[in-house]
Amino acid sequence: MHEALADPRWKEAMNEEMKSLQENKTWEVIDRPPGKKPVGCRGIYTVKYKADGTIERFKARLVAKGYVQTYGIDYTETFAPVAKINTVRVLLSLAANLNWPLQQFDVKNAFLHGELSEEVYMELPPKCMMSKTDSQKKKQGKITALIMYVDDTVVIGNDPEEREALQGHLSREFKMKDLGPLKYFIGIEVSRSNKGIFLSQRKYALDLLRETGMLECQPVDTPVEEGLKLRIESNQVPVDKGRYQRPVGRLMNLAHTRPDLAYALSIVSQYMHNPGEQHMNAVLRFLRYLKFAPGQGILFTKNEDHHSVDVYTDADWAGVVDDRRSTSGYFTFVAGDLVTWRSKKQNVVARSSAEAEFRGIALGVCEALWLRLLLQDLGCVSKQPIKLYCDNKAACDISHNPVQHDRTKHVEIDRFFTRRNWTRRLWSCLIFDQRISWLIFSVKQFQVEYSF
Repeated sequence: MHEALADPRWKEAMNEEMKSLQENKTWEVIDRPPGKKPVGCRGIYTVKYKADGTIERFKARLVAKGYVQTYGIDYTETFAPVAKINTVRVLLSLAANLNWPLQQFDVKNAFLHGELSEEVYMELPPKCMMSKTDSQKKKQGKITALIMYVDDTVVIGNDPEEREALQGHLSREFKMKDLGPLKYFIGIEVSRSNKGIFLSQRKYALDLLRETGMLECQPVDTPVEEGLKLRIESNQVPVDKGRYQRPVGRLMNLAHTRPDLAYALSIVSQYMHNPGEQHMNAVLRFLRYLKFAPGQGILFTKNEDHHSVDVYTDADWAGVVDDRRSTSGYFTFVAGDLVTWRSKKQNVVARSSAEAEFRGIALGVCEALWLRLLLQDLGCVSKQPIKLYCDNKAACDISHNPVQHDRTKHVEIDRFFTRRNWTRRLWSCLIFDQRISWLIFSVKQFQVEYSF
């Protein structure tokens, strides 16, 4: 902190932080009561960058050294409201289809607005002199939504008057900074043109390649080798867990705009606590794939049917060599735009491909139900039913046939869950089509690298 205060840029950032702390009446300066042990404090200094890599501002935060506290006595967990990334993508798709504006704001010192239920004594910082939820509103067919991620907020909707009223109310309650039209949000670069809204994480991908020393690597055009099956070998060569876990964790964040990484990433993440050389090589290939197209992302375009919802499901039967469990996967489209996706290892071993596919259908139904509820809240539900596509005829037959089959007793819960939502008409049909079987594990056609 002493070194930072010698730099005029950091000193200005620290002065702004101290001013905010005083304006919010964060503390009272008192003599330390007998028997009370104060915690120390330190400054956290961060350089904030724009999407193009240029410096936006220098940011300073004064924090208490909470690690000296004791769990159960003077330590509690903290909570920060964040929007679900799937919700963000759905709203951005609607914005592209309905021409909704996107306005971004930053709440200064958002963490100061929490309520403390206990006393905390902290030492004064050196060289400083001090004095003694996702929410939305609907009105007459119009809607205004607030996307919140800790201190970053985005106001979206088709009601200009309500948007201005909301912005005014937030400005009166909190110290806000208007960042203008949405350009950069939680590490995602947002570009808008008359063609639609394009999301990518090019800077994030390049930073990851630079940190791992792979910026000059030879690129490859697929995230995994064809036919590769990872497993735990009894004589495998171990690798450093930190070296393996760090890039995998960063890749999980990158998957917010890269559905082409979903399946392969779900595989390598299964070996986080026992990685071997073969697993590390798979991660390195991931990074070489990023070098092939670091700016790849997804494009939300305007389509004729603004409210249609389509779900595609698939399963890789017994694909995990270690325990022969299957992997479920799904993609969902709102108004023709790819908005959510997932690849997940199943909890139990499936004894047939039909069972594995049927469990994948149940997972897709859960996502369809959530999408329907979200679109209902936004007033954007279509009268036409949600369509769910599956490429396994046996799984489709089981879904259509209400008779309990002996071979499906072990998937009875998923069967009744699927049938219940079938009869409630929350979605209408399973469509058997061999042509869509590649959707889950080969998604390049939905990835767009576009220059605006």
